Amino acid sequence: MRLWTYRFKPVIDGHVIPVSLETSWTWSRLVVQPTDSGQAALTDRQDYLKDRYRLHEITLNRPYGTAGTQGTAGSGEPVCFLAGPRTAWSYGLKVMRGDQTLWQSHDDPHAYLPKMQDILTSRQDGGPVFESDRFKRNAPAIATDIALGLLFFVVGKTIDLRTAALVTAAVGLSLVPIQWLINQFAPRKFDLLGGLALFGVVMMLLSAGFSWYFESEFAVQLKATIMGSIAATCFAVDALAGGRVMARRLSTYMAYRDLNLQRLSIGMALCGYTMAGINLAVAVSLSKDAWLYYTTWGDFLVVIVLTQWALNWSRTAR
Repeated sequence: MRLWTYRFKPVIDGHVIPVSLETSWTWSRLVVQPTDSGQAALTDRQDYLKDRYRLHEITLNRPYGTAGTQGTAGSGEPVCFLAGPRTAWSYGLKVMRGDQTLWQSHDDPHAYLPKMQDILTSRQDGGPVFESDRFKRNAPAIATDIALGLLFFVVGKTIDLRTAALVTAAVGLSLVPIQWLINQFAPRKFDLLGGLALFGVVMMLLSAGFSWYFESEFAVQLKATIMGSIAATCFAVDALAGGRVMARRLSTYMAYRDLNLQRLSIGMALCGYTMAGINLAVAVSLSKDAWLYYTTWGDFLVVIVLTQWALNWSRTAR
């Protein structure tokens, strides 16, 4: 799915040459349209899950006009269009003829290239950092987590937090036999529980027991802090063992290929403690409705940011 198209209009020797860069989560494509009506648009595409990350590059021998009518000194020489990341959220374009820069969209149009290469390039062999099979395999488990979060939000808003916690835990536990049936009889296997399925079941049981025993809604709000601290402590203990248990299982469902397991455990432990602290602060200082919105939407965004930090930090140092 295309997310955004960046458009540039470089002026080369008095001629405007339309250029666009189409971007997505997993690919990007540079399109250069020569002004010569007889030339088709040239494209350069790269897939982040398969290709080593690089600048987009397209070279035109005759970017405009026809032979004998160009009329500008040097205009018959090849022109190279180079597109790449300028920041984490924008791209820049540079047009060159040999070593001469003819046009550029910004002062340093490819300033973010080293950072993007560091993020998207494996530190083990220099190839693509992602394994597309793992990336796709995670989709059902991620969708399940989102669905459970929405269920908790809806029940919490319409009834109460204790009922929401019990219903969500019950639905989560019901996925265990469903997953077993899928593994036994489905022609196409897929995972609803993620890489730490057994650990997740234990945590859901503890969550259900906590929600059933404590009738206070405030106790339900504090549950995320307590459960998060327990999970973080488990990862911290695993880090002492070199990440050989929890981090190893978790890494099988990560798209990255160059993770340091001990660092992954440490990073996930720090994420867990941080999330537990934030939840405690929100539960104590804000209203129940504000906490409910945070735990459904804000918590999800914070998890994404912290987990990405943990993954980047845990990748093996060069």
